[in-house]
Amino acid sequence: MRHRALITTAVCTATLAGTTGLASGALAAPAGPKAPVSAAAAAKAGKGADFNGDGFQDLAVGAHTATVGDVKRAGVVTVAYGSATGLKYETSQILSKATPGVPGDPEADGKWREVRAAGDLDGDGYDDLLLHYLERNMVLWGGKDGITGEGTALPPGNYTKDSPKLLGGGMGVGDVNGDGVADIVTRAHHGMEFGVSALIGPLNRTTGRPAAVWNRATATEDKVVIGTVYVGDLTGDGIDDVVASGGVVLGNGKPGGVVLKGSPGGWVKGSAFPGPYSSENPSAFGDLNKDGYQDLVSGHPEKNSVFVTYGGENGVSTTLKSRAYTQASAGVPGVDEAGDKFGSAVAVGDTDRDGYADLVIGASYETGSDAATTSKSGAITVLRGSADGITTTGAKSFTQNARGIPSTSENNDHFGASAALVTTGTDGATDLYVGGNGEDGYKGRVWKLATGASGVTGEGATSFHLGTVGGPAGGGNFGYRMAG
Repeated sequence: MRHRALITTAVCTATLAGTTGLASGALAAPAGPKAPVSAAAAAKAGKGADFNGDGFQDLAVGAHTATVGDVKRAGVVTVAYGSATGLKYETSQILSKATPGVPGDPEADGKWREVRAAGDLDGDGYDDLLLHYLERNMVLWGGKDGITGEGTALPPGNYTKDSPKLLGGGMGVGDVNGDGVADIVTRAHHGMEFGVSALIGPLNRTTGRPAAVWNRATATEDKVVIGTVYVGDLTGDGIDDVVASGGVVLGNGKPGGVVLKGSPGGWVKGSAFPGPYSSENPSAFGDLNKDGYQDLVSGHPEKNSVFVTYGGENGVSTTLKSRAYTQASAGVPGVDEAGDKFGSAVAVGDTDRDGYADLVIGASYETGSDAATTSKSGAITVLRGSADGITTTGAKSFTQNARGIPSTSENNDHFGASAALVTTGTDGATDLYVGGNGEDGYKGRVWKLATGASGVTGEGATSFHLGTVGGPAGGGNFGYRMAG
């Protein structure tokens, strides 16, 4: 069973109240001492989405403007399954609202695109896929045959504690109460104010309703005017935590947030979160300094930056300072230029087999290595992890013009719009998948780059597009979002 949070954007957090029966502010402390590396945390670390339960990581890719039948811009999702020899994208499943079992019908500009996160939301041992766009949320259920189309639309909510209104601005998946079943965490309104809500699994496959609801009124409880949330295990106890991030912290008027530590009895207030705020931004968790705590990386493409927050016993490390990286940071390749969207994608995983997680950063509007002739062609940057956290020593940058990478950098390719690190086969090796939704006139494409002892390499890279995997022709924006 896997329940890893794979967040592509941020969300907000709220007070534990509602169907758990706990009063606001009366949150039970987690039982037992916290350890930097628990058995549960070790088991979960590095696990990706496994929709068919075969033990190999799978990858979902969205194409939100693909044509379905005669409905233009209706959108499709493709799911490629892992194997002992790697991801088998040639036999991907293609799903849309025309697929039997998927709720609803294809609609023009339906934005059926946001492959948001994966986790075992019904507790059957198979990961499920969460799709999200604004207030529309849907789960496609995993099973022994993978994601076949059986799905459930989640109730949008009606502004009560038992049924909070699920809002746009981010949504994540993780196990916040440590029961082994994944939960959905989202920015919400639950009758009194905006905050964070958790839909506690298992979810009912017929109604989409959770087993319980947790709410937290972040403005009242934490002085955070909520804007987005991140879900992952910062405290290293095997239970996922929630970072509630907001544009304003009441009392100082600056952006900030709070870590809400997961526990069997409810959220427990932890460290203040020092990071910047963005309403819709990518994020990823991984152990960048190999200290047993997961670290949070959030991308802020509107600021051309990524922000790294190191985990610790109370949420945020007291020994490693959080910091931002831009292309103006010493040792980071490239030039910091307005509009590059450095931070448009982030992925975390070990790309050079040294045991430290590394950081992959997309810059989907980067002019690339031939700035004189192209714009918005895109690039990716790889920064290595170390005992001291992220280091720019040995940093690498790739565009489509790099040796071995198929195609070339062209206007509006948006190489680096999305990124995912997928564990392949049985030896723990990792492949890097990079989306470029503007490739070939916005048909879109995904590239696979290998990794090894020397890190990411363009040598032997391959690519595929929606037509390659049996999907519809035309401008699908394939690769705009990925989850795996």
